[in-house]
Amino acid sequence: MKNYFLIFFVSYFTILITKFVFVFYLDEQFSEFATTELIYTIFWGIKFDFAASAIFAFVISFFDLNKRLFAFFGSVGIITIFLTQISDIFYFDESSRHVGYEIFDIFQDARSLFMTAFSQHTSMTVLAMFVSFLIFIICYKIFKNIEESKINKHYFLKKFFIILISVFFIRGMFQHIPLHPWQANEIGNTQLANVSLNSIYNIIYSVVNQKKKLSKVKIANLDKDILEKSLKEIYSDSNTNTNLPQIKTKPNVVLFFLEGWSAKFMSAYGFEGKTTPVYDSLLENSLHSRFMIANGRRTTEGIFATLTSYQNPLGKSIAKTQLQNFEYDSIIYELTKNGYDSAFFQGSSKDTSGTGSLVNNLGYKQSYGKRDIKERIYEENYWGVQDTDLYNFIEKKIENKSIKEPFVLGINGATTHDVITPKGYKKQNFVEDIGFNNKLNALNYADYALGEFIKNMEKKYPNTIFVLFADHCTGSIKGNMENYMIPFAIYSKDLIKPKKIDVVLSQRDIAPTVYDLVLGNHTKEMPNFTGKSLISNESFYTDYFRNGILGWIENNDIIELNTTTNKLTCFKLNNLNKESTSCTNLHEEMKKRALALTIKSQELLFEGRTKMIKEYK
Repeated sequence: MKNYFLIFFVSYFTILITKFVFVFYLDEQFSEFATTELIYTIFWGIKFDFAASAIFAFVISFFDLNKRLFAFFGSVGIITIFLTQISDIFYFDESSRHVGYEIFDIFQDARSLFMTAFSQHTSMTVLAMFVSFLIFIICYKIFKNIEESKINKHYFLKKFFIILISVFFIRGMFQHIPLHPWQANEIGNTQLANVSLNSIYNIIYSVVNQKKKLSKVKIANLDKDILEKSLKEIYSDSNTNTNLPQIKTKPNVVLFFLEGWSAKFMSAYGFEGKTTPVYDSLLENSLHSRFMIANGRRTTEGIFATLTSYQNPLGKSIAKTQLQNFEYDSIIYELTKNGYDSAFFQGSSKDTSGTGSLVNNLGYKQSYGKRDIKERIYEENYWGVQDTDLYNFIEKKIENKSIKEPFVLGINGATTHDVITPKGYKKQNFVEDIGFNNKLNALNYADYALGEFIKNMEKKYPNTIFVLFADHCTGSIKGNMENYMIPFAIYSKDLIKPKKIDVVLSQRDIAPTVYDLVLGNHTKEMPNFTGKSLISNESFYTDYFRNGILGWIENNDIIELNTTTNKLTCFKLNNLNKESTSCTNLHEEMKKRALALTIKSQELLFEGRTKMIKEYK
């Protein structure tokens, strides 16, 4: 029993220390909370820490028949906890959530992730490797001095008690239901919930439950009549534009899933440095909105919402789950039915996160990744080819007739997946922080490469519209909505009249807008699209989901609903910034609409009946 609790408490101490490091390293994300509140939260999550510690202690305790084996595996276990917790800090810094179901992609992209961590968090990575070496030596010396267990009449009784104790901790101690990561939200604040939870338990839970079907997030229910009434309100504006499609020339369509382009870091949306001068110029000559809200934090989430005009499973992706096997309406399917050739291009591996198979499921006939790109000017970054090489590859595919007009392309670059810019590129000093400045320079170079590609394409293929938006944001910013603000513009020198429509759009609005531009009347012909069209609709809504918070925007009003506690927070949107305000009846009605769409969308999504959403509009 002593050996079990030795591992247990060393594991717990390691988790505890790394949770303090988590808060310290990501201090800007938790600056609104007092130090005492954060300390309380760290210890509030003790049941998750004990559960993870018990798992490691249980496994390692079976090696205590031999001191050396116990010392070795015990030390490996402790540094595994330490390095996993530190790695999770880096992941959280980019995605605003702990590693969970993504762990399987992390195994696949281990090298890229390590090199990215090393390049973006160099000091912390080097320090963590050095500390892990010290931890191994110290733990090995401590663990090799244990008293070896002997197989006698007491051995199996002791192991039986260890099993009982482990089950007690893993189950969540005295609570009446088994422990689940979502219970972290019981603290009442989603940001604090992230502090209370540790990545070790979250990962183990995901691995153990990998074969289980993806399940719905629990949210408050609505009375059936209220739900149906609220859904009708969302879609009460009729499509009065009969002159559709707006463009009669069957134009090529290029969808740019700009990798991780956050509007908050772009000069067109208020960032002080001129990070994206090319995009700024395109924006002025485009059809665009105030800004757009991404419907997820990963590429596959942005792809699904954009192409199907449908809500993702809350906080998750359909990629590599049972939901990917269902049939969905997709703008790509509609274009290919009308004679369009189609291809999707990634600067990274096409297998990353299951992106390649997902785009094929949603209608793209061909999918290309970095391994298909043989001719390159620049060296790869840690994720893939630089955007210039990707764009050159695409141009050659069109020139050699591998892709025929009219075509619809999807493009997701890799330059902004990292902070490495090509040799010869002259870096600018946007900010003093070196790591952040490197990230902004990668964005600046990607902006330049984008401009060169569009310039070449519009010369050769003038009958083309370019739809520019991000797949998701990268990095973490204080607030919830701010982590989903992305650019949006539809540009064509010959086909699109420049116009700003001062509304906030959703990624789900892209498919209906493109449909109205190119194919016909989306309201009549594609009623299962849940988004709106800039061409034919007047009222818009958008939503986002972050760590249990459901956000909803209508006009200049914003609500954020804690789906665990049902607490409602309200804001006014002042141009690009949100300001706190008192909640009124208006916000209560918005809450009903937000819940109505989310409840029904999630229900139909998990039942494989997304094509029935039209019955409720």
